[in-house]
Amino acid sequence: MIVDDEPEVHDITQMTLQRFSFDNRQIEFIHAYSAQQARELLPQHCDVALILLDVVMETDDAGLTLVEHIRNQLNNHCVRIVLRTGQPGQAPEDKVVEDYDINDYKDKTELTSQKLRTLIRASLRSYRDICALETHKRGLEKVVESSKGIFELSALHTFVEGALDQLSAIMHLDDGCIYALEKQAYAHHSSHFQLLAHHGEDSQHQLNKILPLSQLPSQQAALFDQAINQKGNIFKDNAVVIYCQNKARDLFFYIVRNTPINESDQHFIKLLSDNITIALENIRLNEVIVEHQRETMYRIGEIVETRSKESGKHVKRVALYTAKLAELAGLDEKTIERLKMASPLHDVGKVATPDAILHKPAKLDDREWSIMRSHAEQGEMMLADSSIPSLLLASEIAGSHHERWDGKGYPRGLKGEEIPISGRLTALADVFDALGSSRCYKLQWADEEIVEYISEQSGKQFDPHLSSLLLSNLDQFYSIREQYQDEISASSPE
Repeated sequence: MIVDDEPEVHDITQMTLQRFSFDNRQIEFIHAYSAQQARELLPQHCDVALILLDVVMETDDAGLTLVEHIRNQLNNHCVRIVLRTGQPGQAPEDKVVEDYDINDYKDKTELTSQKLRTLIRASLRSYRDICALETHKRGLEKVVESSKGIFELSALHTFVEGALDQLSAIMHLDDGCIYALEKQAYAHHSSHFQLLAHHGEDSQHQLNKILPLSQLPSQQAALFDQAINQKGNIFKDNAVVIYCQNKARDLFFYIVRNTPINESDQHFIKLLSDNITIALENIRLNEVIVEHQRETMYRIGEIVETRSKESGKHVKRVALYTAKLAELAGLDEKTIERLKMASPLHDVGKVATPDAILHKPAKLDDREWSIMRSHAEQGEMMLADSSIPSLLLASEIAGSHHERWDGKGYPRGLKGEEIPISGRLTALADVFDALGSSRCYKLQWADEEIVEYISEQSGKQFDPHLSSLLLSNLDQFYSIREQYQDEISASSPE
């Protein structure tokens, strides 16, 4: 950006630099003929690399005031600012350099064509390196964030985004892609690639897109194929494929830049790719731990339901219904995963309920009903002392999923939003599945009857907002039910 009230300065500067290039790219000129015009243009050009700034324009200190605006108001500390003045006496160099965050100070009379080109090249190189440091910082933040939340479903995506930013910093990267190779056990010849992260235009629209090798650009596909065969990094001219492999997945970082990749770049890339591979293995091991924990909780839930002579598929459906409701309600991904893991234990307290009551086909008397109702508190107490977050959430669900929105539930008679959201979600999911299943004491209800019941109980038994979400998205819940049908239907009561 050239900021100067003399049109001749703009013309001469642009003429001098018309064939100038940096990192094999031409430079673009943005012209402002006053400090005020520069203030208006800068928000539209947040990535301006260098400002050649006159001091005296509409006021004697217009340029200096603009410097303060850029650094303090716009909070832009990356752009390089070079003051050019034709009246150095009005802005003494020592005082200006000491008091203002500028990067160079030049008298217009001393800037010959060669000196101007040298100044531009040095300033752009400085801007490029500062941007690389900022990219490196963002990459480190993402890597640290992913290691902190490594048990989360999004840990892999967060980690690879951070790794790509790290590579961007090393290589002064403009654009890059990262693909995850999914090898099929029975079709090694038809490898597919899933886009996990992308730096460039339309990146959000391309995420998670799955493509076969044949649909990738020919040069990119050839490099991927070579990396697969050699099981290592491939460097070719300005492009690199970085290959990272562990037992669960193979990752490919595909990067193209404007300049050739030198030996120094290759050395740092090798160090980073080795560490990425180690980190991927740690992510895989933690995924295994989480999957085992989830499977254990499902199995415990199934044991409880089997004792109640109900299908083990019930707990899986309740878990999926609860997660779907939570997703529709806008809960975050981490909470949804914990709800899916914890909700199968909603009736764990039934292990303390006598068989004679649990299996009684007739209506329970007052004493029996009191014992049956105690399973909510029993389940809550069984899990309350756990140090595992998912089990603590399961304790909360066990103790609250029989509460009612109108306050007439048990064990505490909580009302409305006094009931934890986990309990409200699981309560609706549990009843929706129970009504659609045959039990020892009832027949399966028709879909129309279930919809009518939930509509009637919205705002009474159930959270009205959650009821509305379920009834507005029934197809998604029917799809889950269809996928996890009971293998053997329960007998009708005699």
